[in-house]
Amino acid sequence: MRYFVYSILLGFILFIGACSSQKDSNTYKVNLSIEGAPDTWVYMEQQIDNEWIKFDSAELKSGKAVFTGELEHPEFFFIKIKDMSNYLPAFIESGEMNISASSTNPNQRSVEGSQSQDEFAFLTDTLNSFTRKSRELGMQYQQARGANDSALMQELENKYYKIDSLKSSFLVNYAIENPFSVASAFVILNNSYLYDLEKLDLVVSSYDPSILNSIYVQKLSEKVNTLKRVSIGQPYVDFTLNDPDGNPVPLSSVIGTNYVLVDFWAAWCQPCRAENPNVVEAYNAYHDKGFDVFGVSFDKDLESWKKAIEDDGLVWSQVSDLQYWGSAAGKIYGIQSIPQNILIDPNGIIIEKNLRGQDLQDKLAELLQ
Repeated sequence: MRYFVYSILLGFILFIGACSSQKDSNTYKVNLSIEGAPDTWVYMEQQIDNEWIKFDSAELKSGKAVFTGELEHPEFFFIKIKDMSNYLPAFIESGEMNISASSTNPNQRSVEGSQSQDEFAFLTDTLNSFTRKSRELGMQYQQARGANDSALMQELENKYYKIDSLKSSFLVNYAIENPFSVASAFVILNNSYLYDLEKLDLVVSSYDPSILNSIYVQKLSEKVNTLKRVSIGQPYVDFTLNDPDGNPVPLSSVIGTNYVLVDFWAAWCQPCRAENPNVVEAYNAYHDKGFDVFGVSFDKDLESWKKAIEDDGLVWSQVSDLQYWGSAAGKIYGIQSIPQNILIDPNGIIIEKNLRGQDLQDKLAELLQ
């Protein structure tokens, strides 16, 4: 499996190296052809912080349009036809590109003249192969759980984590071997939940200085800086969010006496709900000995959040700004997947991260018994 993936990767690297050429300027020209489209306008748009931003526009006549402009680095866009829901995703870069598509069949499309698009297609196709294997294991796991086959469940879990490891290693190795690849920065940014600080720092440091001001490399750098600021051994960063009754509660209100687990979760997150009984058990066993929990919800519906707190018996402090993945506290701590947690000592120092299951019990036993 690993040899097969890396053999494909090496061949693709050699192909890209042979086909690449230095761009003379930052000017792009996109020749667009959309079969069956009415005479209207088309737009190049980007999604930034959950908002759609128009970057360029062109008039579409007889199914033809031309975009022209300047881009310092390749960027990922969605090409949209006015008043239509279909869109065409593509990496646009300097030089001349040809894009063809069908207004009625989103799968009928081609993009020529963009090396970044070729890289992006290769990366996403490879990631999709990992995803398919993970889904197959997920279905097998559900069957094993229904049959109460704990041995098979453990075996399938081990295979699932191995696939995850192969997936993350594939992207890291690609970035290291392709230091000019903006496409890899884009893909890793959108999969950054797979990586710890060490791996992300390695990726960012491997990129060539010529692409460091690419928006995707910049965002990865910001991610690394955030994780360094809240890494183990660093002092916690305070924040204030509202409790379920609308009262502002700062994290600092529970720091100073106990060991505090800052628990990032949500009512809609099934792995979080599955972990909650373990956190309740830890709280009941160690609260009187100097342990507390501070829950931070990534919910967006107040009533669902309140119901989950009651149903799961979460008696400790709970806060949220009901901004889903836009949670202010989540941004401060670089949270991109849940459940996650950090353990803060009475001096306000972060001493552990992501303690779940028996690991949480064992750590508290070490600290408080």
